[in-house]
Order: sequence, then C-alpha cells, then structure tokens
Amino acid sequence: MIIAPHNKCGRIDSYRPLYGWLVLFGLMLFGGFLLWWHELWQPVLTQDKTYLSGVIIILFILVTLYLGRCTWQLTQQSLLAEDLINAPHTNENTQQHNSGTSTQKTEHSSLNTQGWASEYLHLLQQSQQQTDKGQNLTESLQARLVEQVYGPHSSGWFLSDLLLRLGLMGTVIGFVLMLGSVVNLQDEGINALKQLMTSMSSGMQVALLTTLTGLGSAMLISLQCQWLDRCADQLVSRIIEISTFNVSSTNGHHTESH
Repeated sequence: MIIAPHNKCGRIDSYRPLYGWLVLFGLMLFGGFLLWWHELWQPVLTQDKTYLSGVIIILFILVTLYLGRCTWQLTQQSLLAEDLINAPHTNENTQQHNSGTSTQKTEHSSLNTQGWASEYLHLLQQSQQQTDKGQNLTESLQARLVEQVYGPHSSGWFLSDLLLRLGLMGTVIGFVLMLGSVVNLQDEGINALKQLMTSMSSGMQVALLTTLTGLGSAMLISLQCQWLDRCADQLVSRIIEISTFNVSSTNGHHTESH
C-alpha cells in the first residue's frame, strides 16, 4: 500500500471544494432573495430597454451552474486521489508480468476511468523507465496534469470578463440614448425641459443598471473561479505528493528485489 502523510483527514479535505462552493451559492441565493424581498428585481428587468441586464443575469446563472459542475468534478477527483493511497499497489506488477499491447491498452483505459491521479501516476511510472528523458517527461506530465485540473473552470475567467464588458457596453448604450434625447430636442420652455429630463433619465437608467448588473455578476463569477483555482492548487499538490511517495516506494521495492 501507498503511505502518504495526512491520510486520515484526506477524504474530509476532499469535500472542501464542494462545501466552499455551496457556501458561496447559498450566499448568492440569499442575496437574490433579499433583492426580491425589497422589490429590486423589477427595475432591473423592466426599466432596461436594451435587455442587457436580463441577458447578463441569465449568463450569470448558467456560468454559476457550470462552475458548480466543475466543483463537483474537482471533488470527485480529490476523492479518487485519496482512494489511490489505500488502493493495492498493483500497477507496476501488471506492467512487469503483462507485456502484451492489448493488456497495456486495457490497463490504460481502466486508469483513465479511475481519475487524473491514477492516470498521472501510471504515466509517471512509465517515464521513470526512460532514464535519459525522465526529467523532461516528468515536467511535461506535470504540465499535462495542470491543464487537466485547471482546464474545465479556466473559461470562467473569460466569462467573467465577458459579463463585465457587457455591462460596460450597456453603459455606453445608455449614454448614447441620453445624449440622443438632447440632440432631438426641438421645443423650448419648461415642458421641453421636463421631456428632456425624462428622456435623459431613461438613458441613465440603462447605463447604471447594466453597469451594476455586469459588475456584480463579474465579481461573483471571479470569486467562484478564485475558489476553484485554490482548490485546484491543492489537488495538483496532493497528486504530486501521492505520486512521489508511490514512486519512492516502487523504487525501494525494486531495489530490495534485486
């Protein structure tokens, strides 16, 4: 068996990504409830003539659900990595006693279903057999592992920036509507001034509502992505730690056998 430090609390820590995201999601639901309670959703959805605020809110909900799926995936991979510590150490024995190509393909496919940690460990053990390129292969495998762990939720940063830019675009559109009312002003007097103020306030509402919606959505998405990045850092470190102890124990086993 593989012996690694912090094994007892490893499975508990594996649920940290999910628990943290659920806390954030619960706070967002509570904030949405407060907005509904104080009747603040209606101005956002009805007074925005461009409907950009509604589009931003829908995109925010979809991105949040997607990041929740990424969080669950990180949690599953963390559990699989911790299960790998207590799993029987049979990977290198299989490679020694089975040299057929079909057997290796079957083993590789089964490791892929077990998780990123098992796949990384399997490829790392193969790279140790090539002593001349072992260091380069190890660095490449670590880069591959980082891409696997960070890849699913890395698009969240792009979507956060997209929501922010949509809000800024609504700001520009609101100012265009506001200035357009000044250009189209033809009458004079108090009534014309009242009409001008009404038209300008409509454009200002569009600018402020879209800016507020875009900034708020982008901040909440960035907060979730930051949490996922932190959890991904811990997962990558844990997988590398597990693989280090596994390779060390494998080398020690081979030395004793020789």
